[in-house]
Amino acid sequence: MTRLARVRLGLLSAGLVLIAAACATTTESTTAPASASLASAGPPAASGSLDGELAAAKQYCTDKGGMLVDRIATWNTNADPSQWVPFGGQMTLCEFQSGEGDQATRISVDLLTLYSEKPTLAAVAYLSKVPPAMPPTPGANPAAYNCTYGLGGSGTFGNGAAGGGWVDQSQPVFVVMDLCMFEDGSAIDEWGITYYADGTVRGADLAPIFRYQPKPGELPAVY
Repeated sequence: MTRLARVRLGLLSAGLVLIAAACATTTESTTAPASASLASAGPPAASGSLDGELAAAKQYCTDKGGMLVDRIATWNTNADPSQWVPFGGQMTLCEFQSGEGDQATRISVDLLTLYSEKPTLAAVAYLSKVPPAMPPTPGANPAAYNCTYGLGGSGTFGNGAAGGGWVDQSQPVFVVMDLCMFEDGSAIDEWGITYYADGTVRGADLAPIFRYQPKPGELPAVY
């Protein structure tokens, strides 16, 4: 082998060593953070905390005289019940009822709004007692209209006349409840909040029941 060939062979060997070292360094630098991320995620602890909060919220509901009701989002509720279409959305609500028979009234609220010590949009809307926005068209649902145009929520299922609501078929009277849903995920009965703003309590006055109790001047000026 000539001297030139030996030099070329030496340079080639050195290059291979450098490439191998670089590959090893890259593998170590990309692998280590992944292990750290998995170690810090901690889903069991987070799940346990949420389960505990949910259990506490349910207990708070019943302690305050409410009842826990599991409801399913359902479309076409203006039709015969055999034609109702249940959707995937489900929610456990705290519901308060007063009166009996034809005189019974009820209000529904999501558990977070009821139990949180911080405001939700549903709680702020209820406590603000915003004068209801009334629909210009006769025959339109005033509670749904007020939810959308007066409070900035949503209570509609599509843009047709089929209707929709939150259903529990086991309820003897209040099978369908119409919820006003807000951007933060909170929800409250749209009829209850509309009547309350007009001075009539349905089911129960939630103002002293909410864990969120703002001092005078502390209620966020959302409305």
